[in-house]
Amino acid sequence: MEAELQRLSDLDQQIASLLAEDDIHAEDILQLVDNREQLLHSLLGYLAEHPELAQSDLWLKAISNTQQLVEQMQLKTAAIGQTLYKYRHGNKSVQQYKKFL
Repeated sequence: MEAELQRLSDLDQQIASLLAEDDIHAEDILQLVDNREQLLHSLLGYLAEHPELAQSDLWLKAISNTQQLVEQMQLKTAAIGQTLYKYRHGNKSVQQYKKFL
């Protein structure tokens, strides 16, 4: 289980570094999130068989990292949405000005 949790941590770091970049690498992020989801399903199955491990420091750290990663993804999504809103507003303004030309 420790190896899987380390792999989960590595995936989290890779996702976080991609989210921190200015350019969006949606395909790379999607692939990493898919890999992370598969790994989590495997870990959850293992935890179902060994419920005592759900209170281990490693698992609790993984839960905390997951919460932080979700917050990071939500912030990035909101920032992208705001940028898109500004772009669309600017585009509408350009269309209005073109009517006068």
